[in-house]
Parts: sequence; C-alpha cells; structure tokens
Amino acid sequence: MIIKPRVIPPDINHLSMLLKRLKPNHPVTPQVEEMLSTKQAGWNGEQSLDFHLDYLKDSPIILHNLRLHDGHHFFQMDTLLLFPSFILIIEAKNMKGQISIHREKKEMRRDLESFQDPVEQAERQKDLLEEWLLHHTELKVPVDFLVVFTNRRCVLEFDSSDPRIHEKVIRATSLVGAIERKKEFYKEEVLTGADMMRIGRALAEAHREHVPDYMKRFNLSYSDLQKGVRCPECGKYSMRRAKRKWICAVCAYSSYSSHEQALREYAALVSKVISNKEAQEFLKISSRHVAYRILSAYARSTVGGGKYIKYLL
Repeated sequence: MIIKPRVIPPDINHLSMLLKRLKPNHPVTPQVEEMLSTKQAGWNGEQSLDFHLDYLKDSPIILHNLRLHDGHHFFQMDTLLLFPSFILIIEAKNMKGQISIHREKKEMRRDLESFQDPVEQAERQKDLLEEWLLHHTELKVPVDFLVVFTNRRCVLEFDSSDPRIHEKVIRATSLVGAIERKKEFYKEEVLTGADMMRIGRALAEAHREHVPDYMKRFNLSYSDLQKGVRCPECGKYSMRRAKRKWICAVCAYSSYSSHEQALREYAALVSKVISNKEAQEFLKISSRHVAYRILSAYARSTVGGGKYIKYLL
C-alpha cells in the first residue's frame, strides 16, 4: 500500500520554469541546465525502483520522498518501506561511471569527483528516523537501510574493511533479494497492521516540502526573466490577448488558459502575490480590466484593498 506516492519533485518543476523563462543566451543557463539534468537523473533513478518493488512477495506500506524535521534540522529519505518486523530506508543513487566507495575515508569517488559516503548518509537517516519514531509514536522499531545504485552503466568498487558492505550497497537488480534477506533476519513482528498504518499516516502528515529559491541561488533578478505568455505550441513568448482568449502571433495557436501557466511561473520564481499592474507587465496586457478579470478568476484570495489590493496566486 502506497501512503505517500512518488510525484515529480517541485524543485524539478521550478528549475524547468526558470530555464524556460530565462532570457535567450543568458550566461547562467548552462548552470541551470546542469542542475536540472542532475535532479531529473535522480528522479528517474528513484522511479526505476518501482519496477523492482512490484515483485516483493509481501506488500509493505510505502512512502516516497519523505522530508521530516528532527527538532533541529530537516532530513530526507527517498523511499521508506514499513514491514511488521522492521522499517527499511532505500537511498537511491543514479550515477554512471566507475564508482568507488571508501568507508574509512567516508567518501565516494567517481573519477576526480568526491561525494559524501552514501552508507554514512543512510546510517544518519536511520538514526534520525529511529529518534523521530520514538518521539512521535512512542514505538521502538528496528530500522535498516539499503543504498541502491539504479544506473546500469556504473561499476561499483569497494575500498573497505567492512565485510558487510555488499549487503548495504547494491544494484537495483538485487533489490528484491536483498529485501527478502532482511525480512528473514528481522523475523520478530513488532508492529500490528494498525501500528503500521498509524506510523505511515504520521510520517505522511509530518512531511514538509521544500523548494530552494533558485532565483537567489543563481543570483537572478526579475529583469533576467522573459515577460509574456508562452505559446504551448511553438514555445515563443508571443501570445496576445484578444476577445477573452490568447492567440500566438507566430503560429496562430489559440488558447483560453495559457495565462495560467505564466501565473504559476510568476508564483514560483517571483512572488506568490501579484498586483494588477504587475500582472499587466508580466502577461504583457495593456488593460487593467482584463488583468482584473484574469486575476479574479485565478487567484486563491486577495490581500489589502482598493488600489493596494494584491492577489494570492
């Protein structure tokens, strides 16, 4: 049973919006493209695990992409499986190339690049989750983890004296077998079905989404963005408002709702509140009455009043 399904992470959506909105040939575009590509690769790797999880003999309670607060900081887990006898954290890595894991040095290397040791990362998640469960549910449950490399084009090497490293770090093709072995190890059932549902719901309710401020991260301002309504057909910011619909000046495509995507992008990249004048400028419409009708229909609510009114997107 999936209590928290896997959905496209909002940071991928926000980076995609930013990439489309940046002015042509903007110097920061390659950096945004690289970050988006990295995050999409990670997302693809997580998705690929679902194929293998479908082959488990028993159906656990599953939660994807959990971000919890431990009282001081947030910690995040790719996938969590709840069984009657234990809880399993799956940390997915979609990396290609020759991957070397050095437990003693607490690092992972790919060519000349150095990364955090994924086993240390997963062990930290395990400790934090155990503390969170005890604090929020008063249940002491065994928690284990697997680091799963999902990309077929990777070669794993281990420079470690840890004899169980092969049980902690595996390929996706070995996932089902590794889980079944852990189920054999954790034989004593410590959770009832009701306990598992209570834990699953508590975790899902405690999840807190986070989207970094990419405008700030890339040192961008409002002036770096293209204004206007983007044509869904040709991709140009050339749609013009005419008789309650939008018509593309380049390809003649028409739509009644293309402004909605533009307003979503404004909320993600600029501000979640917008005035009539700001909407006119961003959507490139000259009539405040048209802007009023659009915002009144689209906005969730308003703040302020009179000429100072703003619309919550």
